[in-house]
Amino acid sequence: MSGLSPARLLITGDGTPISEAYDDIYHSADGGPGQARHVFLQGNDLPQRWQGRERFVILETGFGSGLNFLATWAAWRDDPERCERLHYLAVEKHP
Repeated sequence: MSGLSPARLLITGDGTPISEAYDDIYHSADGGPGQARHVFLQGNDLPQRWQGRERFVILETGFGSGLNFLATWAAWRDDPERCERLHYLAVEKHP
């Protein structure tokens, strides 16, 4: 089993971060926060799923730049019907 290895990033001319190891973008050039809200939050129906529960657990594989976490925390914080406790776990090989 290998240990953690630091992420190697390239930044394009328009500011988009790219993983050198995977030759993949961290988020679109149109904006990471909006993409996180649309793809991660809405795509998984997270606000609707945590409402009315005592606690809710999210496991994210690939923390990346943390935008999904930040979008989730902001949505949870601002939701008057949120669960009492939100557990957010993420695993990342290249922090």
